Order: sequence, then structure tokens, then C-alpha cells
Amino acid sequence: MVYDIFYVSKNIIDEQNWKQFRSKFPSSQKIDNVKSFDDIKKKAFTKFFWVVWDDLNIVDTFKFDYKVSTWDQDYIHVWLNGENYDGVVLFSKKSVPSEKEFQHRFYVNKKEIDIVASKPKKYPIFIISNYAEYQSALKNSPLTMFWVVWPNIEIINDQIFETYFSHHNSYDRNENHVFKNISNDQESFVNGVVLFSTNKPVSKKEIEHRFFIDKKEHNLVASKYKPYDKFVIDTFSDYEHALNTADTDMFWAIPPEVEPVPDFKFDLQFPYQNKYELSINHVFKNIDVEEIKYNGIMLLSKKRPISAREVEYRYLIEKKEYDLVASKLKLYDIVFISYNEPNADENFANLIDRFPRAKRVHGVKGIHQAHIAAAKLATTPMFWVVDGDAIVEDDFQFDLLLPKHDTDIVHVWLSKNPINGLTYGYGGVKLLPKNLTINMEMTSVDMTMAISKKFKVIKEVSNLTVFNTDPFNTWKSAFRECVKLASRPVDSGYQEETEDRLITWCSVGSDKLYGEYSIAGARAGKQYGLLNIADANQLRKINDFEWLQNQFNLLQPLVEK
Repeated sequence: MVYDIFYVSKNIIDEQNWKQFRSKFPSSQKIDNVKSFDDIKKKAFTKFFWVVWDDLNIVDTFKFDYKVSTWDQDYIHVWLNGENYDGVVLFSKKSVPSEKEFQHRFYVNKKEIDIVASKPKKYPIFIISNYAEYQSALKNSPLTMFWVVWPNIEIINDQIFETYFSHHNSYDRNENHVFKNISNDQESFVNGVVLFSTNKPVSKKEIEHRFFIDKKEHNLVASKYKPYDKFVIDTFSDYEHALNTADTDMFWAIPPEVEPVPDFKFDLQFPYQNKYELSINHVFKNIDVEEIKYNGIMLLSKKRPISAREVEYRYLIEKKEYDLVASKLKLYDIVFISYNEPNADENFANLIDRFPRAKRVHGVKGIHQAHIAAAKLATTPMFWVVDGDAIVEDDFQFDLLLPKHDTDIVHVWLSKNPINGLTYGYGGVKLLPKNLTINMEMTSVDMTMAISKKFKVIKEVSNLTVFNTDPFNTWKSAFRECVKLASRPVDSGYQEETEDRLITWCSVGSDKLYGEYSIAGARAGKQYGLLNIADANQLRKINDFEWLQNQFNLLQPLVEK
């Protein structure tokens, strides 16, 4: 005869486990909210009946097919639950346990069967940060004990979650257990993982301070403080995002213009009980252009919000200063911009060999669009631009760093012209403001003038502009530059200098490689610029490479005569 099987639930939260159990044992019955042995006995039709508690995982090999011998019919039969005899039970209607025996699963008149029928379910794990979340865990835990892991710690000993207290051990099952948490300086505190009992609720104040009055302390390190989250913060919007999404009580704020010095480890941490340090903002020294300032890396408290102005100026009103250099200004990104220059791949290979941080934008149609793409690729507030036909001088280092008040200026270095020998800003390396470049005026003829009204020429040769790689590229480069020179306003303050450059472009270098195409392009560009000096729509065509190709095709026969 098959004995009745009862799945006994002291709560009705864990419905899924019951469904899985019934799918394996269809004849089983579920009894909810059991308070006493009689709640089960009165439902049994067989003189022996199985009881499976809702905190057990039945092993796959156990079949509930045990038959009680004639001489054992007065005993309560119990099977191993892992290492303890507090699991599956085969009760006899003749042998009624006391209420205490039933509650603690410790029976006087019993026969122990040395077979593992089940294993205890692991206590559920909840990540909580406040009292409301603790109350939710207390209410919804499917077992009488549950783990709490605080959001500012991480587990370093997973075996801790294998802890199980037998139902025979009523003391430990009704106690709250606290385990050690270690900080980066290897000091340990009993403020880490907690194994709570639903039978011993704690107060709101205990949760808020993570200090429990009535508890059992274990000399076992189970966790360590989680490193504070890191965020790159440039704008107030970036700060608000960090404030709302950080999982830790504090978070590191790293301005995009700085980088950590090699020996700064981001390992500062404060015990949860240190309410003062956790509620203020901490600032560290930064090696700036002019001096060492407190305007670099910061450790910010979610409890002490700062203003948009403080974020913008990297200067906090209320803070704790550390006499420790944490960062230095980051070298600006280098972006190589190429389109169809025959020597671009070789030039970029040489550049990145010397400066591995260099990046590349290739094939973007339109001068303005290419520079906007370069600005979006850059991660620093200023970025260097190297043209595709540029061969950078051996002694040029890309190491200039600017004070904040100069970061809205377009800086242009000198370049050498291989055909006519001119040395000025044409084709030179540029240092551009990232945000101003992204938001430049798209309809301007001269792209650099559209970025900022502030313009500065640096009297240092940065490169050789090797634009004379084939007839079209030579003609195109000379044409574009001389259109800009010829259409420059008379009152710009550079009239004499401009005239001298136009004369040189239009007359010097015929003996150089593709020199005749350079001179022809310069003369055509000068004529076009003067003709359309007041027509911005016509002047803007020089930034359209397809239009330039058509102009070259029309004029090429005249060049080659």
C-alpha cells in the first residue's frame, strides 16, 4: 500500500516548489499554514503518512516507497536531511509527537534511517539598504531564516551561504547572526553579512546603523567593502546621473580632463558607522598647468549634493581636502583626419608609432562633418587635429596643456609647404575645443573660424603638408587655400600678408613635383575667390570635394597645355 504524502507549508509564499514537487509525486497533497501535528493527522487515510516540509529539497533518488515492518510500526521514522535527521518523516497514527517535538523536528520515539532523503534549502539572500526593504524581506522570506547583504559590500567567501542550522538547534534558528566585513586596510568589523531569523525582528534604528543589540557574532570574514563606483563627470547632467545610479554610498568623480597618477588606487573607504566621513565630500590634489590644485578627482557623498556651478568649476564649497596627488591633466587626444589622400595610411602609421593614443577619422564627407566626427571621437576637452597629408616633425610632441581660461581658443601651428616654401598655418596641426567644434557653424567657408572667435597662431613648425601627391590633390589644395586668401575681408588686418602669400602660391614652385598643378590651382582659386567675395553660397562650394573634382576636370586641359 502506498502511504499518503503531505507537502507541509508553514507559509504559502513558495508556491513554485510545491508545483515542482507535485509534478514528480502526483498523489501528494499540500497542507498550508500548519500549526500542529493534528492538522496533518486528521487528513491522512493511511495508518502511516509521509510529511515533507517546505524547506526541503528532495534528492532525485528518493522514491517514498519505504514499507514499515511489523515490529517498527510504533516508531516515527526519520531520514537524513543532509547531515541532520530533521527532514522527511514517516509518521504513524499510533505514535503522536508532542507539540515541542513536532515544532523542533526532534522526536523521542523514533527510528533513524541512514539514507539521505533530502537536503536543506539554502536560506534566501536579500540585498537591502533600508528598513522598508528589511521589512519586505522579513515578510516575504519563504524560510524562517534569511541572509541580508548590504549594497556596499561584496562577498569574498561564498561558502558562508551553505550555513544551515538544524531544526533541533532552536537557539541558533531564533538568533540573528552577524559576520565580519574587512576594509582595504585589513581592519575587520562585525558589520557585514547578516543571517536574520524571522522569529527575532530588529528595529529601524538597528538597520539604519547596522548595529544589532541582540545577536550572535561569528569570527569569520565573509565580505569586504565594495569599491566605490567611478564616474567620468564633466557636466551637471553627468553628476546627476552618477548621484541617481551609484550603488555605493559614495562615488568617485573623475573630470574628463584628468587621469589618475599611477600610484593612486581608489581604495579609500569608510566603515558604515563613520557617519561623518560618509556625509562629506572629499577632494584630492591635481597637477594642473600652472600649479597643483584641488580640481581633479573627488570622492562625493550621496548625502551631500553639490551645485551645477561647483561641477562646472571643479571647486567644492564644503569639502575635506587631502594632501595627496591623485591626478594630473590628461594629454589631449590626437585625431588624424583623412579622406582620400594617397599618403594618408603611411602618415597615420608613422603618427601612431610615435603617439599610440592617436585615433583616426577616415572617409567622412565634408570638412565640417569630418571635424565634428573627430570631436565626438575625442574624450578630452581639447583635441589635436592632424590632416591626412601631414608628416609631423620629429620634435613635435603634442604635449601642450592649457589653463581652463584658454580652452575656448582655436590654436593653429605652422606648417611647411613643400612646393612654394611658405611656412604659416595652412595645413598645420590644430588644437580645437571639443564642445565648440561639435556645435560649430556648418555654413562657414573657413571651418576653423567657425569653431571659435578666438584664434591663436603658435609660432612653431608642426609638420610638412605633403599635398602634392597627384595632380588633383595638388590642384585642389592650392585652389581651396587661395579662394580663402583672396576672399578674406580687406579690413581683416592681414591684407599685406595675404597678398604676399597669394603671390607666392600663384608663382613659385613650378620645378617641384606637381608644382604646375599647385600654381594653376592657386591662380584659379584666387580668381574664384575675388569673383565671389560677397557670395557666401559660392564660396562654400570649396568644401564640396565632388564639386572640386568637376572644376579640376574642366580646368585640367588648360594646365597640361
